[in-house]
Amino acid sequence: MKRDSSTLDLFRDFEPKPVVPRFAEDQVKAWSRARRLSKAISRTLEDAGRSRDEIAAAISEISEEKVTKATLDAYASEEKPHAISALRLAALVVVTGDARALNTLLADAGLIVVEAKYEALLRREKARELKARIEQEEQAADAEWRARR
Repeated sequence: MKRDSSTLDLFRDFEPKPVVPRFAEDQVKAWSRARRLSKAISRTLEDAGRSRDEIAAAISEISEEKVTKATLDAYASEEKPHAISALRLAALVVVTGDARALNTLLADAGLIVVEAKYEALLRREKARELKARIEQEEQAADAEWRARR
């Protein structure tokens, strides 16, 4: 079948937005998990489109703890031994709307962060898997019953 060259292909350059926001592996490559997280925080802050002072103020408000630009700089530095708390990392995600740093942290645990709107779909797929296992168990029990008669 010959292609119609006079009609535009509307989906030729379309790439759907990823369901799980992640940094490319080379963007957060480091020797340790702590340094990988620092790189992820640094990239998140760079991509946020806001100043670090603004982000620090917003994190302070959410976490109810004083966070300064210098604190964010320390979290984003691979060379400084400052680890961000879970509460402040969650606040960073809320303030920037960027969950990639959190997914970088969770990657080693085999976990991911997805938007809450996908929870129903995940429950549905989990139910389908459970249903398939139950059906397999039922078929195995039927086969065993028939074999013993």
